[in-house]
Order: sequence, then structure tokens, then C-alpha cells
Amino acid sequence: GMCCESLVGATIVLGNGEKLELSPSGTEQEQKLLWALKGGGGFSYGIVTELKIQTFDLPRELIKFEVEWNPYLLNKSLEKLELSQVAPTLTVLKQWEKVINDTQFPSAVQNKRLIGTNLKISAIHHDSGAPFDETKVFHNCIMYGYWEGNEVDLRAFILESFGKNKDYTLRISGFGGAGADEAYGSNMMSNWDRESLFNVKLALQAQAPMGLKHGEPLPPDYDAPAPHKITSRLVEKQGLGADGIYGYRNFLRSLTSSLIDEGNRELGLFSYVTLGAISGSFYGNAQNVAKLDSAFPFKDRQYTIQYQTWWNENLGSKESGENNPVYERTNRALDWMQICRDYSIPNTSGAFISFKDSSIPTKIYFAESYDELKRIKIDFSIDPYNHFRTRKTII
Repeated sequence: GMCCESLVGATIVLGNGEKLELSPSGTEQEQKLLWALKGGGGFSYGIVTELKIQTFDLPRELIKFEVEWNPYLLNKSLEKLELSQVAPTLTVLKQWEKVINDTQFPSAVQNKRLIGTNLKISAIHHDSGAPFDETKVFHNCIMYGYWEGNEVDLRAFILESFGKNKDYTLRISGFGGAGADEAYGSNMMSNWDRESLFNVKLALQAQAPMGLKHGEPLPPDYDAPAPHKITSRLVEKQGLGADGIYGYRNFLRSLTSSLIDEGNRELGLFSYVTLGAISGSFYGNAQNVAKLDSAFPFKDRQYTIQYQTWWNENLGSKESGENNPVYERTNRALDWMQICRDYSIPNTSGAFISFKDSSIPTKIYFAESYDELKRIKIDFSIDPYNHFRTRKTII
């Protein structure tokens, strides 16, 4: 679940220098400030020097895995990466939605063993004015997940979820859990959602990156710092397809744009969405969502939509400076981000505070919690000069 919902205490320094120990059994001021910290954004209420998180036991067996559709593969002339077109994106998206919403299983028991997942869909070029058919568009899609259990059961789950056809590839990228020989962080910490320019260049040189066989899909990057832009919205509880095809069509249309130039990936410019599941029985706090007392306002949403663009400055890019060819394309990719932020997609709303976009009004991030969060800031933060502020703090 959301880590903020597991916050059970904190130490905070207020605007007047007073230090408070926050707990659910404290004074009204302490209780209100603790509630505000549970989803109310960072730095609004004071300097937090300690967080107390309710932890949980690791499963005995834990597997980190990926399922990929329509991979980018080196073409026959060994000149560029080409998108394979096997599984329509709409089909992949609907299958993943069924997985997170428990709509295709005889019981939720097996699905509860999927304890975290997201779906990454890369944006692609589409000529302006050309016909668009949401049922016949192909994007590179990668489902990332953590599975509680053994490899045999995971493979059975993938077969049940996505069928026995050959349009996807399952990769197991880490083992962990309480019974593992290695510590959890040694091979299970997330490196999702990033792509490596280094690995792209190796592929273009017909070399196999990071121990892979040549022609296999590329692994993600390891969270190396790089310039980026992220904006977001959330899919409402009724689902993207609640009003027929229009939600799906508009969403996929936003990912298929003339502003995404051919060859961006080879230059280290990556544009995509990450769909982060926050529904389904696997969601850590799902059985207790109604009881959660937190400021996070989107407990009933199905998933976040995180539009992202990253441009690498590693390797030779820094050396080339202003001659770096990726900069000639970055503005168009950022224009794509702005259009996506304002795109009309039925059954979506809000924005996710972990991915702050200064162009989105602050209230959008906090929805029905906004007015109470402002009141707590004014009444209990003791910050009359509003020292604790950024573009996305409450006030």
C-alpha cells in the first residue's frame, strides 16, 4: 500500500522551533499533524526529523519479475531498434486491469500473492492526421511485479492471466524474502521504470548488455540521476472503460503522437507512462482501506497514470554539451507531456503528489482533503511566515 498510510508516529520541528512527538494518542495538535503527514505532501507542516513506520514481515519467498509485450529488437541491418508488433496494446492493458481488479479469477487467493505491480507503456510516433485505431496500435509494454511464492506458482499465475500464446516473455529478475540467502535489498529493490542509454548503445553495437543474449529485450536502468519531467492523473474506481471504448481510445491516443520523434530511444530520450496499481486484493491495505485514517484522498482509485520523459546525460552526452543531439528533440517531448497533462480522458482525474508538476493546481493533488489540510497548516503548524513552502505545499 501507500507508505504514508503506515505512518504511526513522527518527530517534527514547527515554524516556531518547537519540537513535537506525533502519535495517534497525542494532543489534538499532534493527532492532526500526524494525519496531515499521511498523504498531505512534504514540507508543508515542519521539518520532520523522524518517521515511525508500521512494518510487516517479508514473505518467506518473494520473486521480482517482468512480463514484456512488443519488445524493441535490433533490426536485420543492425542499424536501429524496431518495435515488434505482436500484441495490441489495448489487449495488454485490459488483461493487466483484470489482474489488478480480480475480475478473472475463481477466487482472490492466488491474486493476493501478487503484492505489487505496474505496467509501463512506451509512447510511439504517429503521423499527424493519420487514421488511428485503438484496437490496432502496438506499444512496448512491460508489466513489473512482486510475487509472494515460488516460481512454479508464478508461472501458473502468468499463464492463467495472459494465456498460453507466445506474444509475451516472462523474465524473473530477482529472488528474496525472509527465507532467502541474500538480504532483501541485495537483489529485490526496485529499478523499475527507467531505460538505460548505455544498454541501448550496446544493443546497437550488436553486443549483449548485462549478460543477456543478443536480441533479448533490454533491462531497465538503475535509477541513475537524469533530467526528467513527470505529470500524472488517476483512473477512477469505475475504470477506464466504464463508458465504453472512449477512455481507452483517448488514453492510447495520448501515447501515439507526432511529437514523439522516430529514433528518440537511440539518442537516450525516453517517453512513456507507468500505470501504478493501487487497487485489487494484493494491495497491502486493501482489506482495511475503509478503516484507513489518512489524508491520501485517492484510496478507491484503480491506478495512477504517470506520464514521463527522461533524457540521458550520461556517457558521451555530457561531453558533447550543446552539440548533444538529444536536446534538439527534448522540447517536442516536453510539449507532448503538456498535451498529455491536459488530454481529455474519461474516468480519470486528480494527480499524484509523489510526481509533482508545478503547472497543476495544488488542490488537484489533495482533492477532498485539501480544505482540512489547509486548516491544519494554519492552526497547528505555527508557521506564520510560511517558511515551509514549495510550489506544491498546501499554502
